[in-house]
Amino acid sequence: MVRVIQTYDGLGSDDQGAVIALGNFDGIHRGHQAVINVARDVARKINKPLAVAMFSPHPTRYFKPELPPFLLMSPRVRGQVLDELGISICYEIPFDDKLRNMDDIQFVEQVLHQGLGISHVVVGDDFGYGKKRCGNIDTLIEHCAARDIGVTPVKPVGLHKLYGKYGSTEIRDALRNGNVFHAAHMLSRPWQVDGIVSLGAQRGRTIGFPTANIPFGDFIRPKHGVYCVELRLDGEEIWRPAVANTGTRPTVGGEEARIEAHIFDFDQDIYGQTVDVRFRSFIRPEQKFDSFEILKAQIEKDAAGARAVFGIT
Repeated sequence: MVRVIQTYDGLGSDDQGAVIALGNFDGIHRGHQAVINVARDVARKINKPLAVAMFSPHPTRYFKPELPPFLLMSPRVRGQVLDELGISICYEIPFDDKLRNMDDIQFVEQVLHQGLGISHVVVGDDFGYGKKRCGNIDTLIEHCAARDIGVTPVKPVGLHKLYGKYGSTEIRDALRNGNVFHAAHMLSRPWQVDGIVSLGAQRGRTIGFPTANIPFGDFIRPKHGVYCVELRLDGEEIWRPAVANTGTRPTVGGEEARIEAHIFDFDQDIYGQTVDVRFRSFIRPEQKFDSFEILKAQIEKDAAGARAVFGIT
C-alpha cells in the first residue's frame, strides 16, 4: 500500500531520503511511467526507497479555478496504479501561495532538500518550476548538485510522429473526441472514472434498462455519447460489462453531464456504493430524440451492439 504524505514540513528520517519521480502525474500515462521506471532503476542502484512527488491541487486548478473539469484520475485510482507500480511513498506537495512564491533555489532548498530530504530526483527534461517557472532542468541540476542531490532528466515518450508524445493534454484531447482507444493506449490501460452511485429519475427502470448514475465531479468530460464500458463494485475484482451514456440527456431535459450505465444481466441495489467505470469503446454521439419511445428503441439497439462487442449472447 502506498503511503501518502501531504506535507514537506517536519518529516522524520523514515519519510526522507527517497529517490523521487517528480511531476503532476495526472493519469500516470506511459510518459509518466517512463519517468517512474528510471527512478526505480536509480532507487535500486543506490538502495533507497522509491517515491513519487506531485502537487496538490493540480497547479492548473490553482492558477485557473474557473476552468471546467479536466482531471484524468482520482486520488483513489491514482493510489491503486501507484501501488501496482511498486511505489512506496506518494508526496502530495501542497500547491499554495507559499509554494507559488518560491523561486527555483528556494524550491530546491526548502522542499526537496530540507523538506523531503531526497537523494535523487527524476523529471521530464521539459520540467519547469519556481515562481513564474523561473527554473528549468539546467537550474535544477545546478541547485541539486550543490546539495548532493542527483538529477536524471527523461525525454518525452511517444508512439510516432503521427500521434506525438504521450501526455495528459493529448489524452484529454482524445477523450474529448471520443477516442477512448487511443486514450487507453497512451495511458497503458482503459480510462477509468470512479464515483458514488446516486439516485436518478429512474426512467430507465420503466423500459427495462435500469442505470447506475455516477457524477463526473472534477473529471474531464469525454465526448457526449454512448460507450461500451465495464463497472467494478468497490471491494470486488470482477469487471461487469455495461453500456453507458455520458452527457446531459437532452431528450428528457437533462442539464448536468453524468454517466448512466446499464450493467448487463445484473440486478442489485448499488445506490451509495463506490464504483469504477472503465471506458472500452465509443458507440455513437449523444443526440436528442423526438420522443421517449424513439429513445427507448435506440437504447435497445445500443445495448444489443454493446452486448455484441462484449460477446454476450
